[in-house]
Amino acid sequence: MLKGVAFLLLALLTMIAAATPVLVLRARERARLNRRLAALAPGSAPLVQHSKRLSAPGLAAPLLARAQVEITTRAIGIFAGAMALYMLFLLLLGGPVMTIILLPLPPLALFWWIRRRAQRRVDALVEALPFYIDAVRQMQAVGSSLSQALERSLPEAPGIVRSYLAPAARRLELGAPVSEAMQQLADRLRVPEMSMLAAAIRTNIRYGGSVSAVLSNLSAILRERVRIARELKAATSEAKVSSRVLIAMPLVAMALLMASNPTYVDFFLSDARGHQMAIIAVVLQAVGMLVMRRVMRLAF
Repeated sequence: MLKGVAFLLLALLTMIAAATPVLVLRARERARLNRRLAALAPGSAPLVQHSKRLSAPGLAAPLLARAQVEITTRAIGIFAGAMALYMLFLLLLGGPVMTIILLPLPPLALFWWIRRRAQRRVDALVEALPFYIDAVRQMQAVGSSLSQALERSLPEAPGIVRSYLAPAARRLELGAPVSEAMQQLADRLRVPEMSMLAAAIRTNIRYGGSVSAVLSNLSAILRERVRIARELKAATSEAKVSSRVLIAMPLVAMALLMASNPTYVDFFLSDARGHQMAIIAVVLQAVGMLVMRRVMRLAF
């Protein structure tokens, strides 16, 4: 019974892996056609051309934008082929049950790498953003407009700031309004600090006032947020180490048992009751890891 369900799940996963490149191509062509139709519609506002290399679901697009990872059909094809070889290797080595248990590991590892890359790059952006805002404020003080100050300050900004703000700079060069360009960037990244910058610019343009004062206050707020984040990270570092030790203990114990008695895992590989116990153990371990990660993930 368990093997039949495992083979059925493997067949479904194989079909999904084979259909993914086709579905991505169709979604990309449909999005391209919709943009062309919207641009040709009478009375429609001019659209800002987005990158055609990125075609991701709404929930995944901000994460990929923060990580600055682009999805291409070639990358999807390589990943699907690697997953097929990995699935075949697991089938030949451990059977369908072991394949079902270990198959999610590569996608989870890829997702973890993307999230970690996005977090590192966003942290670097948040730390460098106040310096860029100060440069914009100084450009404004010598008589530049807000659009000119944003563009002229970018070449001297840190590399991480240039990489994220380059799309907004290109829109400004094409004549897009400052508030619209910054708001599109904030919507694309969904980083609180960028949303604060876009909201400050949009509010100032709508209601007037001194932009320099707004940028100065925003720079101070961002520096304070960075300082609080560092203190929070230092305060929770000990608890994070303890949680990682607790997560690793079952895995280390399993490895030691297998090293001392290699036949220990035969029950989990060859017996139906062992299959069920192995699945339950993996699920409980995963749930425990997610719960502990959620408890330790503090944000403000």
